Amino acid sequence: MKSLKNHLSVIFPLFVLLFSLQFAFLTQKIVSDYAQRLTQDYSIIVVAPKSLEEEVVKSRIGGIKSVEEISSKIVLDRLKGSISSQNISLLKLALPKFYSLKLEVFPDSKEVEKIKDRLMESKLVTRVETFAKTHTKIYKMLVLLKSISFVFLIFILIISVLLMFKQMRIWLLEHKERMDIMTLFGAPFWMKSALLYRLAIVDSFLSTVFVSTLYVFLPQNGEVSNFAASLDIVIPKFDTLADAGFLFGASLLFSIFIVSLVIGKTNK
Repeated sequence: MKSLKNHLSVIFPLFVLLFSLQFAFLTQKIVSDYAQRLTQDYSIIVVAPKSLEEEVVKSRIGGIKSVEEISSKIVLDRLKGSISSQNISLLKLALPKFYSLKLEVFPDSKEVEKIKDRLMESKLVTRVETFAKTHTKIYKMLVLLKSISFVFLIFILIISVLLMFKQMRIWLLEHKERMDIMTLFGAPFWMKSALLYRLAIVDSFLSTVFVSTLYVFLPQNGEVSNFAASLDIVIPKFDTLADAGFLFGASLLFSIFIVSLVIGKTNK
């Protein structure tokens, strides 16, 4: 029972640390994916008095991925029954050119305003419509969530270090007599500390299994998936090989570092 309690005292901080670490990276992936999809869907509409050449626009305005002309045919077709074909031809000549500008990356509101100002200063266009407010609300919320998750991860890391350090000292005191006897017989450092490192490895593995299981099944929960769909975000699938391997590696390095730190301090 005491051994189980000791293991739980290490598994719990490791579990919270790994959960926070994976959540931070998951949030980063969601934000990157959402920004990429916004970049594909988002465009700036401009009105130009004459035809725009894509290369000219790209050379003057940074961050432009493509320039596509918006056909006025739909508007003119609606007027065919109302005005004569001669007037339609004249109207076609008088109408300005409309273009859709795609961006290389999805910008924030300040960058959108900078692009708008540069477009107007270039004298290539007479009007710019950015539609920024309708696209950035959820994106800003996700960026804020990503920032909060990394700040939260730092606090969790500090707390986990303190809890792990305390528990490793308890382990060390429990096995100190055995280690002292092994020291008298000339046992090397790795042999004296093998049990503590083995316990750290086992607890790191168990913590990784628990966190991985949670992240495999949590996105499949109906409420979670429906909430994500309502925000038009995609939760990346947990890669049991890459993600779990990374978590286990991070947990193992963290645990071994704490064990080595505690043993080093005790031997001074």
